[in-house]
Amino acid sequence: MPGGSKRKTHETLDHLARKEREEFLRRSSMRFLECAIHLCATHMPLADVADILEEEARHLRIYQ
Repeated sequence: MPGGSKRKTHETLDHLARKEREEFLRRSSMRFLECAIHLCATHMPLADVADILEEEARHLRIYQ
């Protein structure tokens, strides 16, 4: 196998590994967020939870 082909394979594997890691972190983050929202919703009025989420979303939009 020529050296360039090995390098290309290595780069492809690195790219796939980064992509899978990013997707895993995205899924894990979403699961954490859903659990946190559910926890809030079980101990607070839903209107309060919605207000908190709207305020957090507002901050994210401002500072993105």
